[in-house]
Amino acid sequence: MNSDNFSLKSRLQIVIIANNKNKHMDEVKKIIVKEELFLQLVEHAKKSLPYESVSIIAGYIKDEIAYAELVYTPENIDKSPVTFTVDPLVLLDIYTAIEEKGKTIIGIFHTHPSPPQPSKTDMTYMEVNPYVWMISSTNNIENPSGFILKSDGELKEVEVSIIQDSVQV
Repeated sequence: MNSDNFSLKSRLQIVIIANNKNKHMDEVKKIIVKEELFLQLVEHAKKSLPYESVSIIAGYIKDEIAYAELVYTPENIDKSPVTFTVDPLVLLDIYTAIEEKGKTIIGIFHTHPSPPQPSKTDMTYMEVNPYVWMISSTNNIENPSGFILKSDGELKEVEVSIIQDSVQV
């Protein structure tokens, strides 16, 4: 492994650890996303068709509710209808921007060509990305389901609430 790869891997691990401070994700019961942000997720998902889309959601957690404040819509470099991967340099930039804004990752949004349930692959990645995973079927992008893989391995459904932009949270 050359030093550039090691450096990137080390930096990415540091940023992931910094953003992985959501020790209370097990307790999250709901994710609230304002309509403007949700429309960005939907637009990105539609533009990504026929491939899976992926987005990173940042914000904060208070009283068992995850509040979305920012969304990042990177390209799925897999160009696949059944998997997604974000370029590691792009992911590093996203994690760094989130950290610089004093926010934390609260969710990952992506699409499936099938019903909006976590796949076996999703379950594996949910273990190391303990956030709300919002999943939409490509046949019904506007109706996501939310899930968290709790620290004890139990899959928990999380309410997804899309609210009007004028509502104060």
